[in-house]
Amino acid sequence: MDQRISFRRNVPTQDLFLYARSFHTAAKKLAEAPELNSGPFTDLAACWPVVFLYRHALELHLKAIVLGEGGNFLATKPDALSVHKTHSVSWLAQFVAQIVTALKWEPEFKCEGIENLDDFKVAIEEVNSVDPGSYVLRLPCKTEANGSFNVQEFATKMDALLVLLESTADALAAEWDMRSGAVEAEENGGGFEPTIQ
Repeated sequence: MDQRISFRRNVPTQDLFLYARSFHTAAKKLAEAPELNSGPFTDLAACWPVVFLYRHALELHLKAIVLGEGGNFLATKPDALSVHKTHSVSWLAQFVAQIVTALKWEPEFKCEGIENLDDFKVAIEEVNSVDPGSYVLRLPCKTEANGSFNVQEFATKMDALLVLLESTADALAAEWDMRSGAVEAEENGGGFEPTIQ
């Protein structure tokens, strides 16, 4: 009996967040490994799994927002199949930026290292360079003069970004529920129904 794990091409939208959180948790644990905590790490090959896990968590968080409640705030929703197929975090992030702008959430859309949408786009482009076409794996940040890469610095920045996206997804769900409830109330005569006793 073949015991290999089979991965589905299109993950159900409701599961994207769970997968994203799992990849984020794995990336954090790996980044906290004692070998990587001793400062700038010179064996770049050992950094790649950390970077790749963070990159994949970012991709899944962006997909969860675009395919989830966030897509309800876009003037034109992207094709779901195209969203599932892409690995371009910059393409996905453009939709998140459109959602944030449409809701006028720019002042609240920030975290450590990201003060505005321009900073968000720069961070996304750095991470997108990791694996723009699923063919290569490069480190997204500049390495130091001695060729080392600071895994902790990268992980801290990514942790903040992923928490920002997670809280944005929660806020989008709440906003959509609130707006949907207001529409239902209007359709039902504009108010609450009497309580049956």
